[in-house]
Amino acid sequence: MSTTTGNMQSVYLDIPRSDWQLLKDLAKKFGWQTQTSEQRLEAFVKSRPKATKLTEDDIMNEVSAIRYAK
Repeated sequence: MSTTTGNMQSVYLDIPRSDWQLLKDLAKKFGWQTQTSEQRLEAFVKSRPKATKLTEDDIMNEVSAIRYAK
């Protein structure tokens, strides 16, 4: 899978753990950025607002409305 943002192309690879250091070294040599899926998830979670205006009931009401809409 890949996504494009501006001049950057994001590519997701499944590689053996034993090859991860090699890929990181190669990426560094070319000036590319590398992240594991765990690092990407951690960055996403850290970027989320700490306080939201929605309650759990609001969220469940919305889920129910979509799930059971006819």
